[in-house]
Formats: sequence, structure tokens, C-alpha cells
Amino acid sequence: MTPVVALPTMDLEPSEECLNQQSDPSLVQAVAEYLASKEVSEEPGKRRTIQGELNRFIRWCGRDFLTTSLKPTNIEEYCATLDRTGDESTERLAVTKAFLTYLYRQEATKGNLSSHAKLRRSTRLVTRSQRSNTEEPMQVTAEYYQQMKTQLEALKGDRVKIAQDIRKAAADKDVSENAPLDAAREQQGHLESRIRELQNNLQRATLLENNSRKAARATKVSMGSRVSLKHALSGKRISYLIVDSSEADPSNGKLSIASPVGNAILKHKVGEIVEVATPRGIVNYLITKIT
Repeated sequence: MTPVVALPTMDLEPSEECLNQQSDPSLVQAVAEYLASKEVSEEPGKRRTIQGELNRFIRWCGRDFLTTSLKPTNIEEYCATLDRTGDESTERLAVTKAFLTYLYRQEATKGNLSSHAKLRRSTRLVTRSQRSNTEEPMQVTAEYYQQMKTQLEALKGDRVKIAQDIRKAAADKDVSENAPLDAAREQQGHLESRIRELQNNLQRATLLENNSRKAARATKVSMGSRVSLKHALSGKRISYLIVDSSEADPSNGKLSIASPVGNAILKHKVGEIVEVATPRGIVNYLITKIT
């Protein structure tokens, strides 16, 4: 049984403008607005399913988490937990994608995060080459390396609280529909999964700064390059640091090497025009600088 998050009561009529009027809405506020929107209210049969899935999303991120703080990595990590839900995974993913699309339309996020909501392959189908990827070196910035260490220590500290929550919830004799116990166990599973992931990443991480001399001599775009681009039509200039997908944060100038733009400019030189395939069509960028 899915625990229901107590959402704030809304006295407003369903409106597509509400989130736009809030500077930094929390996930709880955003979900309340979404459930009151026409696209959900007109499908009462699906409302319970949608609310149940978004309750899980809120628990995973945190009740006070701001929509503007959502990053691609948050979405990818959450969707990784859906792989263990069997036949429900596709339906749950659809709910998450629809909610993220709604947030983007309301300008409540820094980008359209729905494109990052994907299911990974089942662990039963992981190939030998995919397993070896967890052992390959991962190049990261010193800043991100420290962030991973800090997060790992914080998560290890959370273990004690979650264990206490489980013991407290388990004390209830009626465990057949013990929502707090189910929630605590689910949270513990996410926690341990993230701890293992961080430990693995730290073990295979190498610092991009260690390759600074090599990067200075580089004439082509590679991992760790800071690349300045110019939009061929609009003339708009942007600059990105090319990083591993785990560190990607486009809003802060860190672009994944596996992203459409990152992959397209890889191994290209200053002065070259690169075509990038996007959902809206082909976009051309001129590479103006590589450092």
C-alpha cells in the first residue's frame, strides 16, 4: 500500500498559471498544482495512480526539495529505482515523464528533464561489456569528486536514522498494511544503492585537473575540454566544460560527453561547424575556442 503524502489544500481553481507565480515552488506544492490541473482532473480514473507515483517521487527527493533544484542526475537516479518494479515500471515512468513535462511548461525547472526519465536495462540482461564499465576509470573535476565524498559521508550517517525508523515501524503488530514500514524499507533500499554507486565511482575516479597539461596541448574537443560555441544562425555564444555523464549539469556549464551536443563536438577542432541533431531539428554550432 502506497503511503499518501499530505498535500496542501488548494482553494484555487485549477490553473495553468499557478506555478509561474511562485518563485521557487517545492515538489509538494508542484504536485498539488499538477493534480488540480485539467490534464489530471479530467482523468479521475488515473488520478489515484498518478498521485501514488508522485508520492514516491516526493519521498525519494524530499518534501522540501525545490523544483528549480532538480537536475538530470536526480531524475536518472530515481528512474533507476523503477527497474525493480517489474511490469509497473513503464506505467510509473510515464507518470514521472508527464509530471516533468508539466513542470517544464510551467517554467518550474531549469530545463525539460523529461528526456532524462528513462528505464535502464534489467540487471539480468546486463552484458559483460556493460559490467566492465563499472570498473573503467571515470574522469571528474576535483569539485565533483569532493561532492561525491561529502554525499557519501552524509548517506552513511542517514543509515542510523533509517534503521531506527524501520525498528519503530516494525514494532506495529499489523505489518500487513504497514505503510511507514514499507516506506522506510524502500528508502533504505535507495540509500544503500546510492552508497554502493558512490563508492564505486570514487574508486574509479581520476581528476581531470591531473591532465591539465595534456588538455592545454589538445587541438580537438575531448573529456575535460572547455569549449566555446557560437550558434550559426542566432550568433548566441555558450561555453561548456565537457564532463562524464554522472557530473553533467548544463545549467552550471557542465555538459555530458554523451549528450547530443557533447557527442557531436567530440574530436572536432576550432573553426569547424558541427551539426547537432535535436528534437526540434538540426542545429549548427561553430567551435570558437577550446581550452
